[in-house]
Amino acid sequence: MTTEPFTVCKYGADAEGTHDFAGIPNFNESVYFNFVDPVSQLGGLVRIGNRPNLGYSETSVQLTLPGGAIAFRAGRTPRETNDDFAGQGLEITFTEPTRKAEITYRNTVARVVHPSLMAEHGRIALKNAPSEECEISLTYEATSPMFVINSDGDGDCTPGSSTIATDHYEQFGHLSGTIRVGSRTWVLDKVTSFRDHSWGPREWASYTGEWVAGWLADGTAFSAYGEYEKSGVRVSAGAVLTTDGVAHPITDYTVHTDYAGESTYSGRHVGIITAEGLPTILVDGAIRHFVPVTQRTEDRAVRMGQMTVDLAEGHGGWAVAEFLRPIRQ
Repeated sequence: MTTEPFTVCKYGADAEGTHDFAGIPNFNESVYFNFVDPVSQLGGLVRIGNRPNLGYSETSVQLTLPGGAIAFRAGRTPRETNDDFAGQGLEITFTEPTRKAEITYRNTVARVVHPSLMAEHGRIALKNAPSEECEISLTYEATSPMFVINSDGDGDCTPGSSTIATDHYEQFGHLSGTIRVGSRTWVLDKVTSFRDHSWGPREWASYTGEWVAGWLADGTAFSAYGEYEKSGVRVSAGAVLTTDGVAHPITDYTVHTDYAGESTYSGRHVGIITAEGLPTILVDGAIRHFVPVTQRTEDRAVRMGQMTVDLAEGHGGWAVAEFLRPIRQ
């Protein structure tokens, strides 16, 4: 085991723990992992966000299952501390900071056959969906150094004026282990994964933007953000990680879509990424799963159209993406 931190940004091994939340009423510390297995067509994400000043932590477990259904759990656990990342049966532990983590989950999930129901009637859809036991035991191993999305080295989560977190870094890697939903078990062997870690004030802003984390067939990985400011100007950020371990700052990420926040979407994901020192990357693929979820605050709401994407029918690569759109309360 090496003790050298695996990072190309200002964050190192000491950033992998939790952070002081005093004096920030809407403080949130969030850890997030996703993955896509192009062979089994299983995908998923797990997230824990600690909000100690608001008295709870929030947990999400979402698995996109072969055939189009999802297995889903989201809930809050009373919490006034920020000591670890655990709740609702999910636990995330960084065993080798900047390089390795363990993800375990023991609880139930709701199997939602028609994910479009999550858009407007999420609680009803989850209440009426069959409940199944779920066990997750995964090991994350980094394949890229930790990096930040903004070329100036700022750890802000988004490239525009939206405030999601003041400190934030990302990393690519792979996951190995097992996932069981009901009577079916999948074995994952080094499937592609993306993670991030952020902390600071968080508000689910109501803005128009897109995000994608993807992998090309040659091993190139990318994380790209695009957002429209209130003035109408589009801003972009992110990085392309080439197979030599170099992070190339993204200068523009444009998405061509007519998605406006609906509960379903039948189009393709068509995006164009330009990054310093690299040819243009076309992120064009068929959407395999489309899961619309909604984040609300007292005066605003944003629809998050989450999706898994097959690039060139899976032969050119694959991606996890989101369309974010403001919606009326």
